[in-house]
Parts: sequence; C-alpha cells; structure tokens
Amino acid sequence: MVLRIKTASEEFNSAANQGYVYGEIKRQKSFPVYVELGFEENYNPSAQDDPNTEYRIFRNCNVYVGENEEKLDQGIFIQKTSTTVIIYC
Repeated sequence: MVLRIKTASEEFNSAANQGYVYGEIKRQKSFPVYVELGFEENYNPSAQDDPNTEYRIFRNCNVYVGENEEKLDQGIFIQKTSTTVIIYC
C-alpha cells in the first residue's frame, strides 16, 4: 500500500531521510497526518500525476492519522500504519 500525502511546500522542501512531515490525507474528507519518514528513493512519475505538482517517495514510513489537528497534536490517533508514502505539494 502506498499513501499519498499532501504537504505544504515548506514541509515538502524540508523532508529528509528519517525526518518527519505534517500533511493531510484526502479521502471523503481530509485527515491531518504526522509522518516519520523512512528513506527517499527516486520517484518515477505515473500517468495520473499532475504535471504541475511535485512528488517525492519515501519507503518504511510511520504514518499517524488524526481525526483533527488538535487530536493529532495530543497524540490521539485514529490510525497508525507503516508503509510507503508519496508526498506532494
């Protein structure tokens, strides 16, 4: 499973191996996430990618999903998973 996480440009630009980012997952509604990044690999674009959007891929990430930003900040998660993450902005 690969999760696509939208980040602010500052988060996207500062993302580094074994660092972290904040962003959001978009489903029927948006959920805030905190991601402990694993290791970055070269991103191979897919046909569904927006040409005006930047993408980066990280393997072995821990993703923490909150119901809202306040609960995420308090460490109350509705889901925690380890997976590959594509961040974009």
